[in-house]
Amino acid sequence: MAGGRADAGPVRIVWLDTAAGVLPCPGVLDRLGAPQMRRYERLRGTAAQRFLGGRWLLLHLIDEMTDVADLGFTTTCERCGADHARPRLESAPIAVSLSYAGSVVAVAAAPHSDAAEVGVDIEREPSDGAGARLHDLGALFAPAPAPDVTEWTLLEAALKADGRGLAVDLAEIRVGVSGTGRLPASRPVWIPGRAESVEAAVVAGPRGFVLSAAMIPAAGRSS
Repeated sequence: MAGGRADAGPVRIVWLDTAAGVLPCPGVLDRLGAPQMRRYERLRGTAAQRFLGGRWLLLHLIDEMTDVADLGFTTTCERCGADHARPRLESAPIAVSLSYAGSVVAVAAAPHSDAAEVGVDIEREPSDGAGARLHDLGALFAPAPAPDVTEWTLLEAALKADGRGLAVDLAEIRVGVSGTGRLPASRPVWIPGRAESVEAAVVAGPRGFVLSAAMIPAAGRSS
């Protein structure tokens, strides 16, 4: 497995094993701004490869969806000003998200005409299958049972779309059975502080991994 792609409704997802694929020169990061190049230069090994590979995939998706040259790409936190927030395009009408699992990176994107925000999460599938409970996370979800790997990817993708990440109390999040959103085979993820659920769906991704995408519909589009 080097790379691949899939669609979940209007959300496009691509992935790449950065240890197996041929990566471009770091100069491709110039389109995303000097802060991204500075971040890359501080990284080494797998972390550097997947950072470069993820941004490269992101640029491919963006070029498929818009001809805007100045993207206004940023990962600056709107609360504290540090460079650790989810990626945003301030000058292009596209919602984006990235996720890593070892050397594998997954990227999701959707036009703002369909999605206000998107989220993606990829996790390595354990030897006992995607239904295996993540008991090491049990304390975070108590008194509810710990999620299995599939539920965890759905939850993580939804939290990325929501934007608050692990600042939300995980014990109050619930993953439903059947969603009514625009993602095929979606499940609703109920996150405290949101009036409506975030729809998330498992996507057929690379072998040996569990991949999920989530979407918050654009204003005026029902979920």
